[in-house]
Amino acid sequence: MSNSERRNFVRINANFVVSYYVYPGHVDRTDMTLTRNVSLGGICFTTDKHFPPQTILHITLRLPKVEKLIEALSEVMYVKQEMNKKLLFDIGLKFIQANEDDLYLIDKIIGACASSGTKLNMIYKIKKHEDKKN
Repeated sequence: MSNSERRNFVRINANFVVSYYVYPGHVDRTDMTLTRNVSLGGICFTTDKHFPPQTILHITLRLPKVEKLIEALSEVMYVKQEMNKKLLFDIGLKFIQANEDDLYLIDKIIGACASSGTKLNMIYKIKKHEDKKN
């Protein structure tokens, strides 16, 4: 099964500012970079740090035209060394804990940035509706 078949969320290629640190407790060691892509399930960014899979990172995401900072706990799902660049790594993160309002804002930005016209917020609305039933 290919990566695209395993993904549950549509991704957009976007360069948003993200700061991060290893959770828990390394807030004094916060680094900053740009995302490569964003989805409701997580983000990917490039860094000069190698984080093994299952590392937990606290991220703060700055979205365009949104004053509120988006915060989430995320798990490293994969690490890929950049081609021909020994000291750069693509880090793929899955959100494991995020505020529902923050996910809603991510969904709206993805919807605004997506050119296909796909209704990306349907996954969020369906999940929210199912959660209310339970």
